[in-house]
Amino acid sequence: MIKKIPTTNLRLKMYVYDLNCDWTQHPFALREFKITSQEQIDVIIKAGITELYIDTDKGVDIEAVDVEKSHHKKADAEQERVTEYITRPLLEELPNAINVRNEMISVLLCVMDEVRQGHPLPMDDIDCAMENMASSFANNSDASIGLMRIKKTELYTVEHAVNAAILMMAFEKSLTYDLSQLIQVGLGGLLMDIGKAKLPRYIMEKSGRLTKKEREIACRHVQISCDILSHTPGISDIVLQIAAEHHERLDGSGYPAKKRGDDITLYGQMAAIVDVYDSLTADRIYKKGITPHAALSRLVNHRKQFNHELVQRFIHCIGVYPVGSLVALPDGRFAVVVESDLQRLLSPKIRVIYDSLKRKYVDFEDIDMAAQDGPDQINIVGAVDPHKWNIKPENFLDGTQHVT
Repeated sequence: MIKKIPTTNLRLKMYVYDLNCDWTQHPFALREFKITSQEQIDVIIKAGITELYIDTDKGVDIEAVDVEKSHHKKADAEQERVTEYITRPLLEELPNAINVRNEMISVLLCVMDEVRQGHPLPMDDIDCAMENMASSFANNSDASIGLMRIKKTELYTVEHAVNAAILMMAFEKSLTYDLSQLIQVGLGGLLMDIGKAKLPRYIMEKSGRLTKKEREIACRHVQISCDILSHTPGISDIVLQIAAEHHERLDGSGYPAKKRGDDITLYGQMAAIVDVYDSLTADRIYKKGITPHAALSRLVNHRKQFNHELVQRFIHCIGVYPVGSLVALPDGRFAVVVESDLQRLLSPKIRVIYDSLKRKYVDFEDIDMAAQDGPDQINIVGAVDPHKWNIKPENFLDGTQHVT
């Protein structure tokens, strides 16, 4: 039964049928979802939504919540588990995020070697590193996303996997804030290309574009990944869906199964967006990556290949100008985006670092664009390609220029 209720009556286990507002007014990836955390309720109320529709056939009814105290106890227990990880300011979480990222890269390098030698996946090591990453992400997702700008060409495959894990968690966070679910989608992003470890090294390390035959060989990594994961105990369906479908496209132009539209699972469609976004922004041996803002624009323009609503949700997850982006201000100064505001996508917190007219660094000035008021408000006029100016935005996230 569909029922309209005040958002103040929302409880855990209710199923939201319709948020009763335009998609631009809320940060969730879907209009329908089950309430699994108090944070989801807080976000709905903060978005200014006063009433919405629930489906009592798919979730808890309002009367059931009021009369069954046991439901409250279960909700309290779940919320206690979810809030075990308290959000921390970026500057506090950044050192931990750096350590966690470096740990994951080291673990994944070892995992790739194990796979090349025909050994099973060392899931204990992977799970431990993934839990640490999910915990850091839950503490402050901006810290993890900002560090994605740190990329080494020779580590592309490994860093792409780590970034995919972070971006999949950012995507999933708009659906649920269950830590175990974040870990599963993060694990899917991390392992979706594990089959590349079995590909010939000359293909993986080639400095130029692949030939048609080499591309055919490279595409086999999807099936290899699925074979490895399907024979690994404890791997969830979510992880397998991500590995199997992250190269599928809505118009059937993807591979390996040429799936179309809704034949591709939600997680497969999410993974396709994440995979392309990180690939576009990465430096490769044969090309420089484009800015995050430009990559998002390309995704928006490819409506036939990617779910347009999910692309819009992805932008809501990471921001029009993601953390770590270099942006230009009207007076010619450049700033680094240091914190996102997912309610006001064009008004993040920025750190002014450079004067392009004088071609020199300036004393830092932190600006919360969402808090500006009056005629002297500063706006972002566009994204800047940091390669052209030899600027590394990630070095300025903590205000010391010492992030490595």
